[in-house]
Parts: sequence; C-alpha cells; structure tokens
Amino acid sequence: MLAALACALLWPLSTRAQSQAAGQGAAAIPVADFFRLPDVFRPELSPDGRHLAFLARAGSHLGLAVIDIERRTSRMIATLPGTDIVEHHWVNAQRLVFVSGNVSDPAGSVNPGRSGGLFAVDVDGSHARRLALAAGDSATVIVRPRHTRMLMAPGDGSDDVIVASNERNFDASDVYRLNTRSGRKTLLTFDNPGDVVRWALDRDGVPRAALTRKGLVDRVAYRRDDRSPWQRWAESDFREPSALPLAIDGEGAIIGLAPRGGADPRQTAALVRLDERGQTVAVLAQSDEFDAQAPVFDPRTKRLVGVRYRGERPTVRWFDERWAALQRRFDQQLPGAVNHFLPPAQGRRMLVYSFSDRNPGTVYLYDFQSNRLEFLLDARPWIKPEQMAESRFVRFTARDGLPLTALLTLPRGVPARALPLVVVVHGGPWVPGYTWQWDAEAQFLASRGFAVLQPNFRGTLGFGTRHWVASFRQWGLAMQDDLADGVQWAMQQGIADARRVAIYGASYGGYAALQGLVRTPELYQCAIDYVGVTDLTLFQSVSWSEMSANDFMRHLFPVMVGDAERDAAQLRATSPALNAERIVKPVLLAYGGEDRRVPLAHGERMREALERHGKSFEWVLHADEGHGFASLDHRIDFYARMEALLRRTIGR
Repeated sequence: MLAALACALLWPLSTRAQSQAAGQGAAAIPVADFFRLPDVFRPELSPDGRHLAFLARAGSHLGLAVIDIERRTSRMIATLPGTDIVEHHWVNAQRLVFVSGNVSDPAGSVNPGRSGGLFAVDVDGSHARRLALAAGDSATVIVRPRHTRMLMAPGDGSDDVIVASNERNFDASDVYRLNTRSGRKTLLTFDNPGDVVRWALDRDGVPRAALTRKGLVDRVAYRRDDRSPWQRWAESDFREPSALPLAIDGEGAIIGLAPRGGADPRQTAALVRLDERGQTVAVLAQSDEFDAQAPVFDPRTKRLVGVRYRGERPTVRWFDERWAALQRRFDQQLPGAVNHFLPPAQGRRMLVYSFSDRNPGTVYLYDFQSNRLEFLLDARPWIKPEQMAESRFVRFTARDGLPLTALLTLPRGVPARALPLVVVVHGGPWVPGYTWQWDAEAQFLASRGFAVLQPNFRGTLGFGTRHWVASFRQWGLAMQDDLADGVQWAMQQGIADARRVAIYGASYGGYAALQGLVRTPELYQCAIDYVGVTDLTLFQSVSWSEMSANDFMRHLFPVMVGDAERDAAQLRATSPALNAERIVKPVLLAYGGEDRRVPLAHGERMREALERHGKSFEWVLHADEGHGFASLDHRIDFYARMEALLRRTIGR
C-alpha cells in the first residue's frame, strides 16, 4: 500500500492522462470499480505545510496515511481492526486525532457525534492513544451511548483539542479541553446553559454561544468571555429557527445564520453578523435558493474570508479578493470542475481538491512562492472520467407548488429519450442532499444503461426552512409524492419511459422504495430496499436501536414523523410492512444482522409480510454487517443483485 501511495505521488500527469485514454468501454467497468474504497479520502495539509494526511485503503477498510511532501515518501500511520477511520484533524504539525466509523453507512455514521470513537497518533505513527470509546464498543449493546466529538484544535502548538462530550448529560453536551497525549480533560463549561446541542467557539477555543433544546423549544445563549455569565438571546419553537451563532472571529464579531426576512418564500438561511443581543447588524451572504452552510476563516489572521454553500455545486463565496483571485485562477487552470480549497495555517503551500460529476477527485498542491499547481494524487485512479456519465442539476415543482431539485445522470452514448429510469432516494431523510459531483451509485447504474434521478425531496437540508418543515408528518405521503413528481417531470421531458421505472434507496431511502410500491404501485416496476425502515410503529418502540429513548424520539419524532397514539392510523397506513398486500412488483431486501440504526427486525417484518401475502421478493442478509455493508464482497454481491433485478424488470 505504501509503495502504491509513493508511486501515485511520482506518477507524471502526462502518463496518467495516457492511461485514462486507454481505458475500456463504460459497459465493461466492473461493479467493484465503483464501490471499492478510494485511494485518497479527505486530504488535509498539516499546519506547517510539510505533511499531507488523508484516509486511504488499508485492506478492506480505510486507514490514516501521511505523505512527507518534502521527501515524497508516504506511510500508513493508523488502522483500526474491523472498522474504518472516517475523519481526521491535525492537532499540531506533529499530531493528529481521528475518528472511527463505517464509511459505507448510508445514513451517515461518519458523524462522530453519533457513533465514532476518538483516537490520536503522531505523524510518524507513534504514541497512539484512544481518547474516547465508540458507541457500542463493549460486549453489550449500548442504548444510551456516550460520545466525544471534535470541535477544533486551538492552533496554539499544544497537544490539546477542544471537544464536546455528553459525560454529564446523555442528551446534551459540555465542552472540554482534551490533551491528546495524557487523555486528561478540563471542563470549560462548568456553568453550562443547559441541554446544549450545538456550541459556537471563538478563535481561541472558548465556548461563547450555545443552542439549547428542551422538548420542542430552542434557546440561544451567549456570553462575552469565559468569565461572563450566559445571557439568553432568544427562545423559539424549533420549527421557527431564530439567529444561530456559529463562530466568533478574531476581532470578536459574532458570525451566525439567520432566516432571511422580507418576502423570502423559502426562508433560506443567510450568513450574518450579530450583536451581543443576538440582533442582525449585517447580512454577509444570502441566496434565494440555498442556505448558507458555514463561515470560512483564514487561520493566520482569524478573519472571516468566505462562506460555504452546498447548493447546485459545492462552492465558497469569497469575501476576500486575494482568495477570490486564486479561485478564479484555479477555475481557469482546471475548467469544468469544482476546485475546492481553504486558506492554510501557513503561507507556503495549500491543497486544492478538484472534482466533477465524472472525476471522483484529484488532489493538487499549490506553492505560493512559485505560483505553481502540482498534481499529487487521484482519489480513484482506476476511474476514467471519459468513461463516466454526465450529471446535471435539474429543477421541478411538486404538486403542491414546492420548488424541488434533483441530480440527473444519463447514460453515455444513447439519446436521452424513453430511457429506463432508476429513482435513487437518499437516506436521513433530514440530511444535505445531492449536489453536482461524482456519485458511485449513479455512475454504476448509468454505465449499465439506466437514467438516474436523485431527488432532493422535501426535508432535504440546505433549501430553507419551508422546505424542511414541509416534510413533517409526511413520511410516505407528500415526501413520497415528491419522488413520483420527479418521475413525472422526467416523463414529461421525454427522458423516462413510463413503463420502465424502478425505485431504490438505503435507510430512509429503503423505506421510500418500499412505500413507492405501496402508494403508487402502477408507477414502479420494482423496489430495492437497502437497510430500510419498514414499520414506523416499530421504529419508535424497538428498544435495542441506538436511537431508542433519546430526546429526538421522545420529543421530535412525534412532531416530525408522527405520534404513536394520535397518528397511529397514519403510521400504520404508511408502514410498508403493514401494507404488503398492496405490493404487486418484485422487491429486493438487503439487511445487516448487527444494524443498530435500523435493527434487523424491520427487514424480518417486511420479509414475513411479503411471504404471508405470496409476494415476489429476494432476501439478502449478512449477519456480520451493520447499517451499510462494510465488506467489498458484500457490496459487490448487493449491486450485482440490484443490476440483475433491474434488467429483469425495466431492461436496459
């Protein structure tokens, strides 16, 4: 592996281009090429610019690798038995922290606040230390897990990081300064404002603002410094968010998000500057269609220099002309791509990560003195961009008038007329949606001749409060209709053949795939459910789920999905396992025996219901898998079964 990394570093760009041109046809691309782990994932430059850390394949999982940029050597410095490393951060120029998880989890267990353990290691692989257990890391199932989540490295040269941890309260967190060598923690929020779900720190790592949640009520608290008392800014129903502080810049200005005022029908979030009473004093960036995502700071000056948008394409809107000029230069040098960079902690080097719908990602190194952009690594060098399909962001309108978007991927070499269509539904469902970039599932299906529509249905984050709230109590109802409306749009455009449409999804998407056959049995010719919810009453009552008995299930689930008593009839009517008699098309069910997000009982209930009603289905169970298959062999088998079912039902 290390030799392969070193070879990739020294591989000339011209040789790489020649290799890409000599590739096979798209139809011959093996299933494994789409779904094996990347060579490079989440690259990050060290604070002194001398090393590049990234996640890389270590056998069947992702490990943490480091390249010495001066010497052009590389090494794997950390792996974890039986699991992936899914996130890493530089503590200082010699030490990193990293997080465990399952990179194949369709619902995003990459989020360390949910299930990841926290570890630290030196840049040479020495002095490794476990700082926090992963949820469920014991001989028994942990229903109410502890978790420790990285917030920031202070940047003061110490071995400390700032973390949030729920040691004093299972459902809320405190902030600690954690030494990554000794493991000793210092509590920074002894006077916690209570039930905090999100913290905002200043550039020195001092907790200065907090979002607290009690039941359905959100409160924002602020303090001037670590010696001042907390002041309550605002109190509101969680469905009507007020100004939310995100960070404090180097000059003490409070930077946050606030709903756009006036006649904004989507109620998108703008990046704003707030005063010490929580009032907006300046709107820094806003969009009619997309929420502002996060501020971007220059770590050298601690100044706010930009704002991130996920949007149609992931982008940074720069406030500082120096960075804006560099962005224009990179976009000219690397056209037709998203060219992402963040200001570095030093003035020597900077990473540029370039990707597109057909390029999974290429890492470049920019030298400030020579003004030179140098190729370093490809994320998936076996993927040939010229063999990949084009994707585009499309817009359509739901039947109730809600503006919606989707990512549309069309197979290469055939007219975009009357194609077999696969609707791919994301998990969550309240997560950021599809944006313009390379997508393994979409590219795999397009390589097999299928058009692919990936809708950002109501509830998908990033499109404003109205879009989000419109999903409440709409599992299997309006959220399901959004998918059907996307299919109708594709038919009206002449892209999709009305007789050849299938639906697939994982986690929530698996639920939506099955519910598609229940709600609109005439629309889809088959459904593929990957680790999906099947019974909304079981979702609330199963006690061995990692989501059992937490604040979300107690307070928000009844509002966002449905109340077990008041909405009992609706929950039964929108549970595929309780309505299997309505299913008349083939189904593929795939589950993991160790899944704690969506326990196996969901799959078993669906299988039993289909059997009871004499329905056609295929059952896949891997007893040693969780919420998403970690084994490449299992992933290959699943997608091969998917392809076979699609060919039988909607053809090519």
